[in-house]
Amino acid sequence: MKTKPTQKNVLCYAFFYVLLFGMSYSGFSQCPTVTNPTPPPICDANGYTFNDLNAFATDVGSGIVWYDMPVGGNSFNPNELVTEGVYYAGDNTGTCGTRAPLTVDFVLGASSQNLDRIYCSNENATLQTYIDDVLQSIIPIGGSVEIYNDIDLISLASSTDIISLGGSEYFIVFVDDNTGCKGQLEFAQLGVFNAPADPTPANPQAFCSDTNPTIGDLDPGTAATNFSWYANVDGSGNPILPALSMLTPLVDGNSYYIQISDAFCESNAIEVLVNIDVPVNPGTPGNLEYCDDSLPVVLVFDLFDELGGPKNTNGTWSGPLTTTNGNRGTVNISTLTTAGTYTFTYTVPSNGVCPDGISNVTITVYETFTSGTALSPASFCEASLPSAFDLFTLLENQDPDGQWTDGSNNVIGNLINLTGSAPNTYNYTYTQNLLPNPCPEESTTVEVIVLQDPDAGTALNDIFCVNALVTNSPYNLFDALDGSQDHNSGTWTDSANTTISNSIDITGFTVAGSPYLFNYTIDNGTCSDTEQISITIEPAPESGTAVATFPEFCEGSASASFELFDLLDGEDQTGTWYSGTDNTGTVVSNPIDLSGLTAGTYDFTFDVDAIGSCDEALVTVQITINPLPITGTPTPETFCENDLAANSPLDLFGQLTGEDAGGTWTDDNTSGALSGSDVDLTLLTIGTYNFTYTITDSNSCTNSSTVTIIVEDAPESGTPVATFPEFCEGSASASFELFDLLDGEDQTGTWYSGTDNTGTVVSNPIDLSGLTAGTYDFTFDVDAIGSCDEALVTVQITINPLPITGTPTPETFCENDLAANSPLDLFGQLTGEDAGGTWTDDNTSGALSGSDVDLTLLTIGTYNFTYTITDSNSCTNNSTVTIIVEDAPESGTANTPIEFCVSNITAAQTYNLFDLLTDEDQTGTWNDDDSSGALSGNLVTLDGLSPATYNFTYDVDAIGTCDDVNITVSIIINDTPAPASVTPQEFCDTATVADLVATGTTIQWYDAITGGNLLTDGTALADAQIYYATQTDATTGCESSARTAVTAIIYLSPNAGAVNTTAIVSCNDNNSIDLFTGLDGSEDAGGTWQNDDGVGSLTGNVFDATGVTAGTYNFTYLVTASAPCVDDNETISITIEAPLNAGSNVNPTLDMCSNEGTTDLFTLLGGADTGGVWSPAMTSTTGVFDPLVDPDGTYTYTLTNSCGTFTNQVAVTVTLAPNAGTDNTLAICAGDDPIDLFTLLGTVAQSGGVWSPALTSTTGVFDPAVDTSGTYIYTVTAVAPCSPDSTAEISVTVSDTPAVIILDPDPEFCLANNPTVTDLSISIRPTGTVNWYDDIALTIPLLATDSLVDGEDYYATQTNSTGCESSIPVQINVTVNDIPTPTLDDATIEYCINDNPTISTLSLNITERNSSLDNLRWYDTATGGSAISSSSPLTNITYYVVLVDPITTCESSMRLEVIPDLTACGKLEIPDGFSPNGDRVNDTFDVDNLVILYPNFVMEIYNRNGNIVYKGNANTPRFDGTSNQSRIISKGALPVGVYFYIFNFNDGENKPEQGRLYLSR
Repeated sequence: MKTKPTQKNVLCYAFFYVLLFGMSYSGFSQCPTVTNPTPPPICDANGYTFNDLNAFATDVGSGIVWYDMPVGGNSFNPNELVTEGVYYAGDNTGTCGTRAPLTVDFVLGASSQNLDRIYCSNENATLQTYIDDVLQSIIPIGGSVEIYNDIDLISLASSTDIISLGGSEYFIVFVDDNTGCKGQLEFAQLGVFNAPADPTPANPQAFCSDTNPTIGDLDPGTAATNFSWYANVDGSGNPILPALSMLTPLVDGNSYYIQISDAFCESNAIEVLVNIDVPVNPGTPGNLEYCDDSLPVVLVFDLFDELGGPKNTNGTWSGPLTTTNGNRGTVNISTLTTAGTYTFTYTVPSNGVCPDGISNVTITVYETFTSGTALSPASFCEASLPSAFDLFTLLENQDPDGQWTDGSNNVIGNLINLTGSAPNTYNYTYTQNLLPNPCPEESTTVEVIVLQDPDAGTALNDIFCVNALVTNSPYNLFDALDGSQDHNSGTWTDSANTTISNSIDITGFTVAGSPYLFNYTIDNGTCSDTEQISITIEPAPESGTAVATFPEFCEGSASASFELFDLLDGEDQTGTWYSGTDNTGTVVSNPIDLSGLTAGTYDFTFDVDAIGSCDEALVTVQITINPLPITGTPTPETFCENDLAANSPLDLFGQLTGEDAGGTWTDDNTSGALSGSDVDLTLLTIGTYNFTYTITDSNSCTNSSTVTIIVEDAPESGTPVATFPEFCEGSASASFELFDLLDGEDQTGTWYSGTDNTGTVVSNPIDLSGLTAGTYDFTFDVDAIGSCDEALVTVQITINPLPITGTPTPETFCENDLAANSPLDLFGQLTGEDAGGTWTDDNTSGALSGSDVDLTLLTIGTYNFTYTITDSNSCTNNSTVTIIVEDAPESGTANTPIEFCVSNITAAQTYNLFDLLTDEDQTGTWNDDDSSGALSGNLVTLDGLSPATYNFTYDVDAIGTCDDVNITVSIIINDTPAPASVTPQEFCDTATVADLVATGTTIQWYDAITGGNLLTDGTALADAQIYYATQTDATTGCESSARTAVTAIIYLSPNAGAVNTTAIVSCNDNNSIDLFTGLDGSEDAGGTWQNDDGVGSLTGNVFDATGVTAGTYNFTYLVTASAPCVDDNETISITIEAPLNAGSNVNPTLDMCSNEGTTDLFTLLGGADTGGVWSPAMTSTTGVFDPLVDPDGTYTYTLTNSCGTFTNQVAVTVTLAPNAGTDNTLAICAGDDPIDLFTLLGTVAQSGGVWSPALTSTTGVFDPAVDTSGTYIYTVTAVAPCSPDSTAEISVTVSDTPAVIILDPDPEFCLANNPTVTDLSISIRPTGTVNWYDDIALTIPLLATDSLVDGEDYYATQTNSTGCESSIPVQINVTVNDIPTPTLDDATIEYCINDNPTISTLSLNITERNSSLDNLRWYDTATGGSAISSSSPLTNITYYVVLVDPITTCESSMRLEVIPDLTACGKLEIPDGFSPNGDRVNDTFDVDNLVILYPNFVMEIYNRNGNIVYKGNANTPRFDGTSNQSRIISKGALPVGVYFYIFNFNDGENKPEQGRLYLSR
């Protein structure tokens, strides 16, 4: 409650304030008046500004400024453009009170549309383009638009102006040409972006059909990737969507269009014509295979016949042999006696862009290989079976690359894995001449014998827990075997291979030493077997031992995170805790939350996790929770400030219930009012006070209850002002502040209508604008505080009446009725008006004269004329008569009737009837004249209309009483009957759609009765397929909606087959030749054979050639056709041959030396037929033997034809001439690996020679580490009859790079600097490229980024310009120093930030600090960062400190984190005053480092009246003598004087502190 001062006290206070502080006061000025708050709509709104609004307001001395709110709010710039809305007339002071409203309306309102537009440079857009695209739909009906280049609307743009590249701003004004009214200026941003450059693809582009070209194969003619291809463009050249997939196949003769698209623009679509050429056909490849010792009898034939499939005949042949007969490719292969592959290529010249057609005939001549001779079998013990045994070691004289098979005929490699093989004899066969080699197969079988091993049994192995060793010792090792061993008389050895006896003592075995390995061996004299067993020792878990004394806690004070393991010693902490005395209780988490446990004793049992099969006994611990003493339930009490004496003293025990005795009371707020359990209420001021009752029991458990006493203030109603305001009716504020009629009030209460609080509750601010003339009382009832209240206070407002300007009646005329009703007397439109007023032409139409309006001067639109009267009270009123001139509606002009074809009408297709009208108003009703049932609104559903003409009549809606004539439009539906045809229609073999017959006009064929695909004339017909025909009317262009069905029947012509590519060749002793083998198998069965030359005997398809003279004979196969197809026949040729002669000199021999010359072996045969084949083939490809290139051996001459094979042999023996290879040189590094000099002699060098001088290796291996540079000669001795010996020389040069020079063999580094291999460079001086290694053997190279390791040795070599790495490495011994992390002397030390502590202060608390050595260094980050000066002041951040070694200067690699507590400043020192006078000294009420000391503080400042004037925390500006509270009446700087503060620490520790402060300036 506020204390009310006496008159004497009031005078004293007034004198005191005037004397000491002075006093300032300013009242509200009067706002400008607005005569007509709702003036008629403004016709010319173009460029209308707030300066123009001043015409509606009257300046009362402080200027006119327009605002967006009746009070407060924001002001408008006088030159700012006005939009429609409500504005408020204020003055330059901004504080004239409640501002008068003005409603602004324009005849032509804003478009409320986004007028911006973007174009592309290739559109060449003009302003007319922009008008058509954007503005046309916004222009008022019958109106226009003006576009200006400047905001002053001086430069009117032309519609033909090109919109410039980039961004342009234009200023838009919409005009109603009927009324001449203009809308407010609007802004438009027009942008023209550069369109992508048009692509320049090649045109036309050609492809080959066999490449299946797609869209992705087209050349786009641009480096851009943001392009698309389209199939068509519209009439404007724009692509028709969708874009084509890159996988879309190209079509010959079609055009395609490419367009580049970027974020805004697109290029022009560029056409590309596609031509697709058809490739030539060279046929499919052919293959012929022969053995080198058995070429075919017929050696001359046509390669063309070996090509498959259809093929062009205009090609040419190329290959290893010359061909004749042009495309026939006649070739003689008698010279192809050397094994190999011979390819003949048939090339057909290309067609267009297609490549040449190429097909090959491949003739493969295979060599006949030998499988060699078997050697003695190989034997192995079962235990020593090789994993990669080479079977070739069991053969000699074999040819390579044959095939090995095992005894089960499985194909294997020559290296076999015998491991796991059972004792047995195994056969392996080596075979040559397998398919595809056509030569006779040859095989050799070898043997491998596997001998049986003894059996030492199978290990079972054993595992023991470490605590079970005594029980299981001594241990019988045979228990670790499964008993399958041959006997127990073998030998046991340990892991060191020392023989031991059985049994063994295992009590000394450990977990760390396990597993323990032992071997049992049985040896039968030839083979042996060893089995290894293991004994593994596993650890046992430890439950631990419970502590001697278990803890006790007071209820509610136990930890929320108690570590149960603190109640055990020696335990393994991997297990589960359970509630209770065993492991059947509930599982509990650890640490455990004890904070919520009630009084009682709690058991917890730990079950340690088993390790393997080893476990441990449970262990139980106990925790006791003691109950708290009962301090009762408190009841708070609230008192008004003036009720304190009547209720004092207050016994606090009266505010508790159920408490135990023996406690003590404390005065929590140190109010001084507590005595025992009594509180002297008269010593309390307004506020909240806590008194706490506390009991501590025998268990040292403490509990307390707090009684709260609240002292509340009383409210203040305030005093009415001396003079109450008066207003003209309707001009009073719509938001009047009633508190402006009171002084000194609390503004928390309720206003009532009338002189007491029984009237209607009214809101404040109050709306006075609607009050009629009269005097109005309003009473304020301030809100009670608690039970304290205050007397009512009443204020008064007077509303003066307005003069009467009558009730207006608007009038509406059609545009064509104006002359008949002109002039119009405006008084005829008013009723009840007072005389003496004046009329105004609100729209400046020029039609007003006195009270008469010349209607003929008005155009379509709305016009306001206002009658105004001002009375003696300066109250003004007006009435406005509105005259509306309306347009007549427009039915429009009918267009030519629209026609549709039934076949073109889609499902649910509609047509908009307005498309058949021009210049119509689309507000009217359509009538379905023919009751078609297809009309809905203005849409006609075409689907379902039968062929006919349909009429629809449009009745436009009247505008007022104006109407227009009805108008009728027509829709015509056409159809064409289906064409006539017969079905079925029959064809032979093949037919196309063009072969189908139907009678009609423009016949088209489809594959379905409806929809489906339109078929081209070239579409092949399918047997039994139904095809559907339509016709198109030449006059209407309509295709028949019904289709005629025709079934196609296709018959097949007979097929006598084709000649087989392999002709029939047979001996004249064959009596059963099947003629069908002369055909390719495609022939129809059931035909007849004809013997064209009448030779031999023909029965059906079997020909008997016995005794027929050698030659070629023809036979014809005839197949009779079924009508309408014709017969077919095919003629084949058969070649009949006689036996051949391989020579009379049987198996001659030839001995020679390899360097002797050549010999024709054919001359040794004696009278043999020519044309045979030598096997193996000789290099000459004939019978000429060259000992330099052909191996010695037996050469077989073979003649082969259909009568058989005829052979003869020549045995050739060749003695090899010596060859030591070719001379060479060798440059090698001293550190390189040894090299065999023999590999440098070339591939022709013979092994078995001798090196001179001899090498250290005694072979040809040169080791640069021990052998010297020089010339080494290799000699191969000749064997008679060949001479002389052969020699070759190798010149060897050995190079080395000198070792790296060591500058510091023992460098030292600091671990804190993270040294790497790169840092070793300071220890050496290289002359080449350095290589670092981790070992002296140089097998582990290092990276430059590898970290250095303390005590590690590093090895360096270098490589110079010779490319050789130095053979001698140098050793660098690295020391990496580290300094221990510093430690805190006192981890609990605290500082006060107000004592200005520095880094030096923190250093004093480091245990290792040595001031003489300056051995500490501080940083601002855990790693890296910047060093901090010792004089730097401390802040509330984290610091990091390291030790510095004075000798090595190394720092600690691990930094110590230090977070100083700067809040130990004791009692807060709050200043008792400040002077916010702007001198930057003591301008705010602040406490040093307050945010750091108490970051959650809240400070409240009150004035002498107890009103809060400031409330702040760490995030608000400090108190600078101005209020931040909205309820304070005084704005700006607060008056000088005494204020009171309450400082809430909000730290959970300190109680709020209050005091006073003095504000001076």
